Amino acid sequence: MHTQAESDRRARCHPVPALSAATGVCLYLLTLAGEGILGASTRWLLAYLAATIALAIFPLGIGAEQLALAAAFAPLAWSVLGLLFPGCGNVWRRRLGARRPTSEEAMAIEDARRMLRGVDSGLPQATRVCVLDDPLPWAAARGRTVVLSRGLLESDAVPAVLAHELGHTRSLDGRLTEALERLEPWGDPLAPIEPRTGAGARAARAPDRGGLVLGCARWALRLAGGGCAERLLSPLWCAYWRRREYAADAHAASLGQAEDLARHLSDMELPFDAPHRRLLLNRAEHPPVALRIERLQAAPPA
Repeated sequence: MHTQAESDRRARCHPVPALSAATGVCLYLLTLAGEGILGASTRWLLAYLAATIALAIFPLGIGAEQLALAAAFAPLAWSVLGLLFPGCGNVWRRRLGARRPTSEEAMAIEDARRMLRGVDSGLPQATRVCVLDDPLPWAAARGRTVVLSRGLLESDAVPAVLAHELGHTRSLDGRLTEALERLEPWGDPLAPIEPRTGAGARAARAPDRGGLVLGCARWALRLAGGGCAERLLSPLWCAYWRRREYAADAHAASLGQAEDLARHLSDMELPFDAPHRRLLLNRAEHPPVALRIERLQAAPPA
């Protein structure tokens, strides 16, 4: 059992990252404003044209302007709600193809939770954990949901990786990822399909084909689908997310998982880590794995 002094020591070593949270909120507000200019205005125009045609055929007693305003600003309001009240990730889980854990997987997850709660009883209890049928070790967090791959659950790194992901869900990270994803209702529907060989693995994009009309339609739908403001601010977001990865690693270290997480990164991620090629801007959302391992190895014992 941990004493109050030990809890105070951990709180001093891992203070609430108020500056980082303020930075994330400011970046989100900039992104929200950009989406209001780019995405909402384009959605309003497309929705107004569609509503004008539809109401000319089927009069409903409501103006096209009202329908266009609702279509334009509904994703923005939905995103703000996601920041304030993060959901349980049902849409995200279905898009990924994740499922509920089997009884055996649920036992492994609960064992990892119990191990972490033995160090910090303040861990969030409402976090939902789902499973992705992928043989590669993989994990992600959004809102109040963590997705672990089947390959990860078959390894010994479940507590360490879960501690890292809980570092995202118990901070502003999960709320921000939820809010940013809600700003992109459909993205780029005319983009080429990207085959996947594993979770997160992407093949090269096929070259774009089509005439001027198709190109204009694609750009209109792409702007209306959201996400362009986040891409314009991607250098700032990537720098922010790299710092948050270090913070999530520090959270795992505070729960006594520094050694196990460093071993997992060394075995499963370091051999596949790609160099961060850049001139002025670094668009990598994760820091180099070798530097993450170095920080974990230098972390003080929990």
